[in-house]
Amino acid sequence: MSKTIEKGLHLLEIFTEEKPYWRLDEISKTLGIPKATAFRLLRSFTEFGYLQRVTIHQDGMVVDGERYGLGIKFLEMGERVAARFEIRRIALPYMKNLQGMFNEAVQLVIREQNAGIYLEKIESTRPVRLYTRVGRQAPLYAGACTRTLLSFLPDEQISDVLEKPIIPYASQTPKSKEEVLHLVKETRETGFAYSDSELEEGTVSIAVPIFDRYGTVSYSLSIAGFSMSFPRDKVHHFLGPLWEAAAGISKEIGYNLPYPYGGKIN
Repeated sequence: MSKTIEKGLHLLEIFTEEKPYWRLDEISKTLGIPKATAFRLLRSFTEFGYLQRVTIHQDGMVVDGERYGLGIKFLEMGERVAARFEIRRIALPYMKNLQGMFNEAVQLVIREQNAGIYLEKIESTRPVRLYTRVGRQAPLYAGACTRTLLSFLPDEQISDVLEKPIIPYASQTPKSKEEVLHLVKETRETGFAYSDSELEEGTVSIAVPIFDRYGTVSYSLSIAGFSMSFPRDKVHHFLGPLWEAAAGISKEIGYNLPYPYGGKIN
């Protein structure tokens, strides 16, 4: 590990509940590093919001001068981590139910900037299983799970994502920005995305959006398997239960409007 990164991590670790604020000289002495080194680390962490300067007052008087404490960035990161654990806990019963109904893989995907990350997966009990795994990243333009996330972004963000080159992963990966935009429009209108051989040859996925309390689609839910199990003309067989599951998850994470797809699903 880089010595600079190691020093930076050790610095962050000294901010505890018992001692949340530190002066420059205290940090230098505790970590056994020169004040100039400590100051450079503090300046970098403060610039990016991981630390903040804090002035402690008591009875209207400044106490011991300027100190440093953890910044808002850690609160934001903590909320994201907590949200991941929460969505997995909420989604898991719905996912198990879908897997029990169809004996196909069920996947939960989250958007992280310009990629989708597989956050949870329930495997099929069939001998041959999909390659996808928890933690895998995929581009937003290919595959039903991730293209569902792309489809509900504001138009300007979609344009930004599609400014980068489209990489072919399999024979049916969309080949142009125009093709992706056509599929995005279709997903918005129908409430689901369908992919066949876009990320892996011979694999098919049907995905639907999950709405959070702000009406944002940061997650998608999908049933996935192999082409022989998911011909396009059989999609309706899976859609009702998928929409019902997504509606239930959406409601549990704070979406208080009727789920916009699947008829009377609430």
